[in-house]
Amino acid sequence: MTCTDVTTQTELDAALSGATGDTCIHIKSGAGVWLKLSASGSATVEAYDSATVRASGSATVHAHRQSKVTAGPHVAVHLHSAQATITGGVLIDVTQLDLTDAATWCDHYGVDVQDGRAVLFKATDSELVAGHSHRATSYTVGTDVVAEDWRDDRECGGGLHLSPRPHQAAWYQDADVKTRYLRCTVALEDLRPIDGGKAKARACRVEAEVDVFAAAIAVREWTAAGESASFVEDDTRHRRAAP
Repeated sequence: MTCTDVTTQTELDAALSGATGDTCIHIKSGAGVWLKLSASGSATVEAYDSATVRASGSATVHAHRQSKVTAGPHVAVHLHSAQATITGGVLIDVTQLDLTDAATWCDHYGVDVQDGRAVLFKATDSELVAGHSHRATSYTVGTDVVAEDWRDDRECGGGLHLSPRPHQAAWYQDADVKTRYLRCTVALEDLRPIDGGKAKARACRVEAEVDVFAAAIAVREWTAAGESASFVEDDTRHRRAAP
């Protein structure tokens, strides 16, 4: 994910104009400096510290710390701090949720849980390997993968990292790497939430290769260039709508 800090209306407008699906805009304007947000498009807008935001249209705002948000009737406002001040909007209060609890985290971020196992996603390179900058790990379809460095906490590192959606998993993949996506399942009791984009686990089962919309695709043989060479079988189970 690309994060951009803004403090003025000009900076906010510029950030929104160049926003893509993995853009997160952090509004950190001084107290009393109002920034207007009519729509955030594909960007996520977060208000921090003493930032003041006036939002309208179909915008979505996440209010943190002592931020102040005045919102139109169709604006979704996610409240992350009891110190934030919200006027108007459609309030989504997450301050009382224990997002360190695996079941609560899955429910909040729309993760399917089937027979006690959470359905999560992993982004890999063309050879189904991830973690090159830390601990390279192979994710072969149909196998169980176990973290050799498992650490039972809720911090990055020390486990297998997975995400609620394929596009979120791609946030943690090198931009210049040909990306493949995998649907994996994790025992709920082994899942340790880290933040909204990822959780970690001691082990996972690699169920199938999927596309960026989480729909299962054919198992493929890949050339060195990362392009599919031939189709082996078609697996269309668990086809899902776009995230």
